[in-house]
Amino acid sequence: MADKENLITQLRTRMQSVEPLADEPDFHTNSETVARYLKSRDWNLEEAERLLKETVDYRRQNRPLHLDCRWCHDRPGFHSMRQIGHDEMGRPVIYSNFSQATTHRNSVEDSVSHVTYLIENAKLTMQPGISTWVFIIDCTGMTLQSCNPKLGYGVTQIMANHYPERLGLVMCLNHSPVFHGVWKAIKIFLHDNTVSKMKLVRSKRKILQTFQKYFSDEMTAWLLDEIRLNKVKPLPEGQVQFWCPPVEKGGHDPRGSPSYVSKFIDPYTSNTRDTARRIHKPHPNVLDNMNGTVLEVTISPEEAKEREQAQAVAEASNFDGSDDDTEVSSVHIADEFKIPQTALPLSTY
Repeated sequence: MADKENLITQLRTRMQSVEPLADEPDFHTNSETVARYLKSRDWNLEEAERLLKETVDYRRQNRPLHLDCRWCHDRPGFHSMRQIGHDEMGRPVIYSNFSQATTHRNSVEDSVSHVTYLIENAKLTMQPGISTWVFIIDCTGMTLQSCNPKLGYGVTQIMANHYPERLGLVMCLNHSPVFHGVWKAIKIFLHDNTVSKMKLVRSKRKILQTFQKYFSDEMTAWLLDEIRLNKVKPLPEGQVQFWCPPVEKGGHDPRGSPSYVSKFIDPYTSNTRDTARRIHKPHPNVLDNMNGTVLEVTISPEEAKEREQAQAVAEASNFDGSDDDTEVSSVHIADEFKIPQTALPLSTY
């Protein structure tokens, strides 16, 4: 422990000469940040210093605290990924479902922008001592276009390089052969520590057991309702427009768990009056709906066809509740979706 504390002190001293970021002047000298970067490089001082300086340059150039997702504003539902509450440890829980997305052709640029917006805002909901978050990826409706290996690698590369030791857990639910094709292609590039944080859960029984292990009764009930409704064909209007509160009082609220909605969405407008501090912003379309600026959902003929394909995949993935979580066969991956052969292994995330 003494050696690690000494390394933290050394790295903080080395970073003193770096010009502070205008929006977060203590980011690069904060003990928590310094410790994360050292841990991500197995406590190698030189490697941690190099990575942290690269992140400072990245944050100076991209200003992540000010990032928004213009794709969601322009096309409601462009990304379904959103924070919906916290786990029993207090870690932010971020959920996504492919059936809810209005497009299935994302790019690294729009995906990184959206994820960055989410996790930077998620940090504002974290209590002291909490430094990681949880992702729940509901694969219902996943197509190869919506989550191809090249896209997954590109997003994970940014996260591994500039948000090391931030990932607490990833739960992949209702996965299909499409997911296994993507996972196998990406897995070989990931650090063992990152792979160990992935939980692939398919059966209803194991999903319930996993939820009860990590979440409160409230969060478990919300997730089970959300997953069930996102399997309905055609997708209910309330799930398509997941940024709207339920029409009926007491109905399922797709914006998030009751405690998250009451603490971070309902009081949002009044909280914005306090201009002296940054406040948590929920999904961009939730904000647009609250402000009365959300646009009408539009689907092109090509996207309508992709949505039909996603619904077909969702039907095929609608498991009967068996406990068979064994790997299913792989799928063919077209060259346009493959990770370049020149890609490098990723550090821990």
